[in-house]
Amino acid sequence: MAVGQLILPAHCAACGAPSPPDRRWPLCEVCGRAMADLLTRPYCPLCGRHAGPHTSGPDGCLFCREYPVLFDGAVRTGPYEGALRTLILRCKHEPRVGLGQVLGRLLADRLALVDWADRIDCIVPVPLHWGRRIRRGFNQASVMAGELVRAAPACRGVAARALVRTRPTPHQTNLPASRRRRNVRGAFRARRGADLQGRTVLLVDDVMTSGETIGECTRTLKKAGAAEVYVAVAATADFDEPGPW
Repeated sequence: MAVGQLILPAHCAACGAPSPPDRRWPLCEVCGRAMADLLTRPYCPLCGRHAGPHTSGPDGCLFCREYPVLFDGAVRTGPYEGALRTLILRCKHEPRVGLGQVLGRLLADRLALVDWADRIDCIVPVPLHWGRRIRRGFNQASVMAGELVRAAPACRGVAARALVRTRPTPHQTNLPASRRRRNVRGAFRARRGADLQGRTVLLVDDVMTSGETIGECTRTLKKAGAAEVYVAVAATADFDEPGPW
């Protein structure tokens, strides 16, 4: 162990316990095992929601067959719980750019497994309003997006400014479904000159709950000419109220 570790040992980014300095992820053994369990949880390959192995397929799950999604497929790291939830919250609220990079690397490992990853030629993070970005210091979706390029072999790079959030919107967390739709409707536009025509776009965010923000961004990207829009999120959270997306 390095002298620096004896003086100031590394700590688990999720629970704060000391963790070995040579681990790939900044997690203790307990949180590392918990994260590995989250990665095995099945989800719908179309909408990204939790779905059992026998309740979903390429055409979606029971939920998104009833409430069709606007995007063309989704990949996630895991459900919004446990160590993954803690990493996301610490990244957003402390804030810690390094945790955004860790979340991006975890998601990149998942992205590399999907059969559409080699079709992506443009990665677009869900934008923050400029005021919130200044207060936080960075956009966690942009940090994650930078880590995903390695898992998309045809990607030309991250188009961090392709989408613009036109107005500040209240956090979606505590809003009912009807308010969430109104909250984000018309809140995004494609930047003038953004090269989206005919592109296969990967839209990136940290958490997808109701899907309203992702749906509005997808609608905006396709209106601007994107041929396909896929979604990559660090986590999906359970949400009882249905779309529409």
